[in-house]
Amino acid sequence: MKPRRLLTAVMAAIALVLGSTGAVETAKAAQIADGYYLLEYSGVIYRVSGASIRSITYEEWAAAGFPAPRPAPTDYVKYSWAPTISAVTYFDPDSSASWLWEPLDYASWQRAGAPAPRTVAYVGGSYFYQWGTSTQILVEEPGKARHVLSYPEWEASGFQGFDRRHNEGFLKLSWTSTIARMSDLATGKGAPITYDQWREQAFPAPRVVNRVTGDQFFREYLSSTIWYAGPTEYRPISFAEWQSAGSPAPLVINVPATWGVPAQWRGVDLERIQTNRPVVALTFDAGASDTGVRSILDTLARYDVDATFFVTGAFARSYPQAVRAMVAGGHPVGNHSDTHPDFTTLTNAQIAAELTAADGSVKAAIGRGTVPLFRFPFGARTPADIAVVNDAGYVAFRWTVDSLGWQGTSGGRSVPFVRDRVLAAATPGEIVLMHVGAHPTDGSTLDADALPSIIEGLRARGYEFVSLSSLVP
Repeated sequence: MKPRRLLTAVMAAIALVLGSTGAVETAKAAQIADGYYLLEYSGVIYRVSGASIRSITYEEWAAAGFPAPRPAPTDYVKYSWAPTISAVTYFDPDSSASWLWEPLDYASWQRAGAPAPRTVAYVGGSYFYQWGTSTQILVEEPGKARHVLSYPEWEASGFQGFDRRHNEGFLKLSWTSTIARMSDLATGKGAPITYDQWREQAFPAPRVVNRVTGDQFFREYLSSTIWYAGPTEYRPISFAEWQSAGSPAPLVINVPATWGVPAQWRGVDLERIQTNRPVVALTFDAGASDTGVRSILDTLARYDVDATFFVTGAFARSYPQAVRAMVAGGHPVGNHSDTHPDFTTLTNAQIAAELTAADGSVKAAIGRGTVPLFRFPFGARTPADIAVVNDAGYVAFRWTVDSLGWQGTSGGRSVPFVRDRVLAAATPGEIVLMHVGAHPTDGSTLDADALPSIIEGLRARGYEFVSLSSLVP
C-alpha cells in the first residue's frame, strides 16, 4: 500500500477513536506496518518494529541506509475554546498508550502544511482539576489556556479523571468585590487577584464567605476606624461593611504601656458583662497542655465565633505556635500569670513579676503584649490583688459559669454535662470559662469536644458572641 493511501486508511480508523464529538472510544484498527515514519511537523523519524515504537537518531537512520520514511499517521486537533493546535500520531490506533500528542507552535504547524485542525472534546496532555471551593471541573490544555467544563463537555471528553485540589481555590467576601486566590484554605493563606488573573483562570466560581480563616478586624487604641486584614485585602472598612461581616469585635492594638484602667473597671473582677443584650463571651484558659487548641480554633472558625484566650507565660514558652494560632484566628490573648500561682499567697512584688514575665513571653510569641486583659489563676484574689493588677494596666475578668470540663471523665464529667451546664447558665453578658488542655490523667478534652454543641445551643436561644477585648478601650 502506498504511503498516502496508508495514511488515508489509518485516518479513517482513528476517526472512530475521537469521533465527531471528540469522545475517546476504542478503535478496531490494527497497529501500522513495521517501517520508518516521519513526523511532518517536527522532522523526527520514528521506527516501528513489532511492539517497539521509538524515535531514532540521525546516526541510526544513516546506519539503516537512509530508508525513505512514510508520513506518520497524524491528526491535528484543538479545543473549540483554545487556540493551541495539537498533533496526535497513532502508531497503534487500538492502543492509546502508543499515541503521541504534541502541542504545536506556529512554525511546526506551518511545517506540517498548515492543516485545518478538527475540534475535539479531549486533547492529550490536558490537566483536569477541581478547586476546593467549587464543584466545577476545569481543564487546562497543553497551551495553558483554561476552561470551565459543562457536564456535556466533560461527558464528551470521556469523563476524564480530575485532580481534587481540596485545600486550594477562590474566595470572595460577601461584603466586598475582591476575589482571593487561596493557596491554603486551612490556614487562610492567599492573595487578591486582578480581573485579568481571574480571567486567565477561566473565571472559576468563588466561594462567598463573611470571614476567612486567619483574617482580622482591628482598630488602633483611641480610634474608631476598623481595619480589615485578610487574604483579599488590607484596608479600613466602612460601618456597613463591618455590619455585613457580622459585626466582629475588633482587636484593639497599640495600647500604650502607660494605659490606665478606667475608674469603672478598677477594683472589679468582672463576672458578667453588664448588658441586657443577648451576648456571651466564650473564654479559654491555657496553662497546661495545648491538646485542644486546634480543635477549638477550628470550631470557632467553622461557626464564625469570637472568643478570648488567657494564657500563662509558661504556656506561651512551651507552645508559641498555639498562641500564634489563637491570634491568627482573630482572637485576643490575655494574661493568666506566668506560672499559675495562687495570687493570695504572693506579695505585691511577686504579683507584678508574674504579670511582667507572662506578658514578655506572650509578646515574644506574637509580637504584642497582653494589656489590658487578665484572669486570676484559680480565680483566687483579694481586693489588694486586684489593685496590683489594675496598677499594671489590666482589667480582671472572672466568669459567670465554669464548664467544669477540666475535671475530665475521671471526675465524672462528660460532653453532655459540660454543654448542659453552660446552657443552663445562659444569661445576657454571660462569661463562660473553659480550658484548652487535656485532663492530665484521662486525656479527655471535654471543653473542646462540647464546644460545637454549646455554640449551637446558645445560638438557638438567640445569643451572639463577643470577645472581651471589645469591652475595653
